[in-house]
Amino acid sequence: MRLILPALGLLAALLAPLAATSAVVPTQLPRGVEPLAYDLLFTPDASKLVFTGHVTVTVDVARPANRLVLNALNLEISGATIDGVAAKVVLDPQTQTAAFATGQAIGSGRHVLAVDYAGKIADSATGLFHVDYAGGRMLTTQFEPADARRFLPVFDEPAKKAVFTLTAIVPAQELAISNMPEAASEPLPGGLKRVRFEPTPRMSSYLLFFGLGDMERVSRDVGATRLSVVIRKGQAAQARYALESAEQLLGYYNDYFGRAYPLPKLDLVAAPGDVSGSMENWGAILFSQSNVIFDPKLSSVADEEDVYRIIAHEMAHLWSGDLVTMSWWDDLWLNEGFASWMASKATDHFHPEWGPLLLALGDKDEAMLMDARPGAHPVIQRVASVAQAEQAFDAITYKKGEAVIRMLEAYAGADAWRAGVRAYIADHAYDTATSNDLWRAIDHATGKPVSAVARDFTTQPGVPLIRVASSPAGDSLTQFRLASDAHFQALNVTLSRRDIEAQAAAVMSWRAPVRLRALGGGPLSERTVSRTAPQVAPAGSVVNAGQLGYFRVAYDRTAFERLIATFAHLPAADQLGLLKDALALGMAGEQPLTNFLRLTEALPPDADPMIWREQARTLAGLDGYYARGPRRAAFRSWASGVLTPALARVGFDARAGEPPSDAVLRETLLLALSQIGDPSVGAEARRRFAAAAGDLATLAPGERRWVLVGAARFADAPTFKALQQLARAAKDPLERNELYLDLADVEDETLAKLVLALAISDEAPTNLAPALVREVAALHPDLVWGFTMENLPAITRNLDTLSRSTFIPRVAATSNDLDMARRLLTYAAKNIPPDAQGEVQVAVARIRNNADIQARRLSRIDAWIAADATSRKLSAGERRPHPSS
Repeated sequence: MRLILPALGLLAALLAPLAATSAVVPTQLPRGVEPLAYDLLFTPDASKLVFTGHVTVTVDVARPANRLVLNALNLEISGATIDGVAAKVVLDPQTQTAAFATGQAIGSGRHVLAVDYAGKIADSATGLFHVDYAGGRMLTTQFEPADARRFLPVFDEPAKKAVFTLTAIVPAQELAISNMPEAASEPLPGGLKRVRFEPTPRMSSYLLFFGLGDMERVSRDVGATRLSVVIRKGQAAQARYALESAEQLLGYYNDYFGRAYPLPKLDLVAAPGDVSGSMENWGAILFSQSNVIFDPKLSSVADEEDVYRIIAHEMAHLWSGDLVTMSWWDDLWLNEGFASWMASKATDHFHPEWGPLLLALGDKDEAMLMDARPGAHPVIQRVASVAQAEQAFDAITYKKGEAVIRMLEAYAGADAWRAGVRAYIADHAYDTATSNDLWRAIDHATGKPVSAVARDFTTQPGVPLIRVASSPAGDSLTQFRLASDAHFQALNVTLSRRDIEAQAAAVMSWRAPVRLRALGGGPLSERTVSRTAPQVAPAGSVVNAGQLGYFRVAYDRTAFERLIATFAHLPAADQLGLLKDALALGMAGEQPLTNFLRLTEALPPDADPMIWREQARTLAGLDGYYARGPRRAAFRSWASGVLTPALARVGFDARAGEPPSDAVLRETLLLALSQIGDPSVGAEARRRFAAAAGDLATLAPGERRWVLVGAARFADAPTFKALQQLARAAKDPLERNELYLDLADVEDETLAKLVLALAISDEAPTNLAPALVREVAALHPDLVWGFTMENLPAITRNLDTLSRSTFIPRVAATSNDLDMARRLLTYAAKNIPPDAQGEVQVAVARIRNNADIQARRLSRIDAWIAADATSRKLSAGERRPHPSS
């Protein structure tokens, strides 16, 4: 329902910053009872998909109570006692709790609750679940944010830390894994064994882990830590890269945090299939197989980089998240944004040749695009329910969080920042913390008001806009809030854009640390720019030099002309930042869209490969706004002409001794050119696919992906059938999933329907159905919407709670049609609870933004391309040729 409010009141309601995190830790359980220890014995039955358990929970009661209340969901409780006295239990599915009472008062002090119960092994990654693969079944757990309650009665909140001792009765021939090493294992009748694990350190319930399957370990000792990769049997060779990477990272993190990893072992557990990402369980990190297994015969350089970054992210959590945990989900970014920042930092330390900090600029841009739309939330957001916690895992939390930390580190100084982080970790080890705890430690270490800047950027949503106006006296820097035209339309007000901007500025202000450098080079200088404190910079400066600031920069015409004249000679980070800002500001109506197009043509073919990777993705993304017809054909011709000189430099095939960045650039360029329908790339992909004659081993790792995607994108019925047969025959789960996902890139709608049909058939892996449907939606959103409405239970049956709640909005968000927004809102009103509507609002804002771009921006791109073609006297036949194959 849209609220019609006076313009200023509406803006204030939308833009008002949140208050700083309260010192009182939120809870959805009664206060005054704290868990101390859990001792759990449980027996899973993988064939029947059920389990039984007996848990004793030692608690400390601060003041007398008449009952103990824990979280429990979908558990059958058969008996309970408190201090040996029989207790009655009341289960409340609505609050996901179990209340235990004996009829007598429970006095202050320590008490022991004992519970016998049973539960179900899930099909999706919620609680204890199964992962099926050819020849076997693995059991594993996923408890974040609040699914430990599906595994045992538990105080399932991050601040309720306790010690866990787990014992499991399992098949004797299978490997059981938990957070800690085995303490004892004894044989039992019937081919079973009892495995007891050592007690964990004090930790949050969502970090508890159990895994079981026909698995093996590849291990080595790294100092006092037994480091292992756990894989299904026969994959040892594919685990070596992850093991070597983890060894590197463990030493780096031990040093950076000033505190060695405290557990005696660390397992990287590769679930044999897709399990919706990775999870940083302390001592036993769970990964989707594709995120940790690296096969040089199948995997490209891009895959190698992705595996390293994902491992780096999850291992950073061992300190930020596991050793020190956010007090409540409001501060989730303390876990995720911090780990993302740390992963980029570590990757840059060991592999600067991959350009991880330039890649991080692309992530920052993604966050700012989301942050500038209606409905954006602050980094520190109020989380009032489990459903809201599940929706908090988004680009604002991860990528804005990372970008803000990087800006603050630069403002504080790297050494002082690290000193503050070390103090924060030391002060809160084995405990919880809030954002304010981090800021206090940083302020103390740096002697600068870092916390003031930090609170501006974490407690209010939105993106600052620094406007640069040239004058003989220097460039004036003034601050506003960036918002697109679609944002203003969504406010449902009749004020002019200038009036709305003025009101928005009156509400929001950020103390932004702005770095400056002269266009000709030289030392950095810094200004702090806010709404109430404009600044003056020397004329001819790059504003946000190095691009570490979380804000956009809009240059006036004079300043922009100076920039474009020297653009080819600027540092790579500034080139990429200027391109990203120019496109975003052009799409928002803040600046001429031609600024981006001019910068694009000014980018030299030998610019940093990471910039060309981002440009390739950007141009492929712009193509997605066009409908079939002459306008799209003209855009594609121009975009191909922009990208082919960069492709000519790296060629179609790998060269001996080439840098890894060239290999990744080649793959990205060829994938983008396939997406925009480049006929030369499409023909080459089909030729190489046909030459392989069904034997994909003949394709080099560097050509495999673009050839398969290109063949699928331009597939006719015989090519589609050949790809499908390869997928059916694939024995390796990674290869099989990759081939099915390649099929989903098909442009022909008739063939796309076949992909949707097989997504819910017995042919494709059941856990792949949502990914297949989402992939098809990127090209055929209307087709997928109708199919999803008819087949939603079959598509989502293996999704975890978080993925299930976001699936429909994310499918719809690919559309450029405002009618899709109306359909989504109608669906959400009937089927999505109010506290789970956040993702819906994000999707609606994206659809409206997409529609606005299609309606009002593409014509400006078309006009510029037409004028540019005329001025250069280029026709389609005169385009620069592709490199030879």
